[in-house]
Amino acid sequence: MTVFLLFPIASLAQQEKIIKQDYHIDAVDSGIKLFVRSKMTQGNKKFTDENIVVFVHGATYPSTPDFDLGYQDYSWADWMVKRGYVVYMFDKRNYGFSTREKAMDEPAKSNKPVSRSYLVIRDIGAVVDHIRAKHKVKKVSLIGWSWGAMTAGYYTTLHSEKVHKLVLYAPAYAFALHTNLGPGSGLQNKRKPYEFNYGVGAYRTNSAAQNQGRWDGEIPLEDKSQYREQGVVDAFAAEALATDPTSNTRNPPALRAPNGVLEDTFQQLTGRRMWNASSIFVPTLVIAGEYDTWSFPDDREGLMRDLTNAPVKKSVLIKDATHFVLFEKKRFEFFNEILNFLKE
Repeated sequence: MTVFLLFPIASLAQQEKIIKQDYHIDAVDSGIKLFVRSKMTQGNKKFTDENIVVFVHGATYPSTPDFDLGYQDYSWADWMVKRGYVVYMFDKRNYGFSTREKAMDEPAKSNKPVSRSYLVIRDIGAVVDHIRAKHKVKKVSLIGWSWGAMTAGYYTTLHSEKVHKLVLYAPAYAFALHTNLGPGSGLQNKRKPYEFNYGVGAYRTNSAAQNQGRWDGEIPLEDKSQYREQGVVDAFAAEALATDPTSNTRNPPALRAPNGVLEDTFQQLTGRRMWNASSIFVPTLVIAGEYDTWSFPDDREGLMRDLTNAPVKKSVLIKDATHFVLFEKKRFEFFNEILNFLKE
């Protein structure tokens, strides 16, 4: 009698080696180089409108600590590659490993906010067009987090023909009573209520303690370990600070983050919209954690109302999660919601 021994076999995608490539491309504007990272399985030769995703980072940190954190299994990019995707991410101008303009090396108060959204969507466009030409595809899918959701949405209102699907993770949008970013916040000129407070300068700095403080503030429990482990907090801070060569010149170490996002978000939340979701013509997912304080329910409800021309629109709330759900215990529920939307 023949005896067959059965052993669990990992999926082919999980067995294959993941290849990473880091390089720079020219931005649309002269003198600006954009850092780009790609990840895919070794030997992959399949490039289609459906299997390429581009991550778009948010307001404070660049792309690599956000989407490719080198700690345990926290790389969202690797998780997507193992499920058949070709993944790209990039740093917007004045972030991470992309070109930093002169104003970023001067005292912050010497200049007005840099990296305004109308320039950043040009950076998104440069990366999207680079990928389209490189892989001979017509479209890519965009996954934007926080301000990345806002700029990905803004870009798509102008170039829906280049976007397969759009994921807006934790977007602010047009909630006029936004307590952190709108009227009454530190972004408001107290003497002229509808004017932005240009006293914030060209950029701000952010330390590990500041980031953890914000994250802790969103978790509605005294025991923060119920939502996330301290190891990922520390790993993220270390990788993020390493993307700015000046971080260690400050005490405590802190990286620089452009303030163009703050000016544009204030304008967007005080009735002066840069873009309107009614000009998006692609399937769109709006998703956020329950306790997010950048993206309020009113923001997402407004987006869903305005997505009148999206052939498919879907809103998902991840319970017991924050703005940083991609690093929390609910991350796989979050990842799978996005994966299911992309595969529909």
